[in-house]
Amino acid sequence: MEQILPPELNDLEFEALRHLAAHPVTHSIPPHIQSRLKDIGYAKEVLGGLVLTDNGLERISEGK
Repeated sequence: MEQILPPELNDLEFEALRHLAAHPVTHSIPPHIQSRLKDIGYAKEVLGGLVLTDNGLERISEGK
């Protein structure tokens, strides 16, 4: 059986995940990183703001 690995994150993307977990209201994350996190399912837009998904929170708990 083939194992599906989580997407690779660079240091900026992982730090953005951690930032969103601590301060979901701030918008200091660059648009290209926001887009990438949404594309891989770690963040989503809710009422015009970016929030982490369950997968995003799990990725933080697992580490890089």
